[in-house]
Amino acid sequence: MKLFIAVFFMAAVAFGQTKPTDQPAMPSKEEISDLLKKADEKVSGFEKAVKNAKPYLDKIDPKFATTYLDASSDAHTIIAGMQTNGISAYGLVSLLATLDDLSLNAANASVQLLLAAKSTPADAGALSATIPLASASTACNDISELIMHATLRYVHVEEELLGKLMASQK
Repeated sequence: MKLFIAVFFMAAVAFGQTKPTDQPAMPSKEEISDLLKKADEKVSGFEKAVKNAKPYLDKIDPKFATTYLDASSDAHTIIAGMQTNGISAYGLVSLLATLDDLSLNAANASVQLLLAAKSTPADAGALSATIPLASASTACNDISELIMHATLRYVHVEEELLGKLMASQK
């Protein structure tokens, strides 16, 4: 029994240790390119869901759909800029914030439609528009999380390189 405890303890300690080579790696150009492509697809899905729900959202507040579609246009612009000019921490964080807004906007639109259906005779079209909006919210959130992890690795490596550069100039 003592041997089992000793082996278990040593294994736990060994798994808890990290090697210097376990440092996060800079995301590859291919990884970022794939993430940007997927993000663009998710933004297009968001646009499609909002356009589908627009007649119902306009009854609640005509500004909703317009605001949401403007935000999706901003996301497409940020993505296209990084695909053309390369990535930067600023661009990645801007995209994260915009995707977060899109996710929140889609969830808000879905809730607004459900609340409107509760207070008036339920419209099957309005209710069915909530499903693609909820899916778009989840999709934008999911791709945002993947981009966040790549962004953290990117910033980590960038900060390490900047630290080494600053140390070499002393």
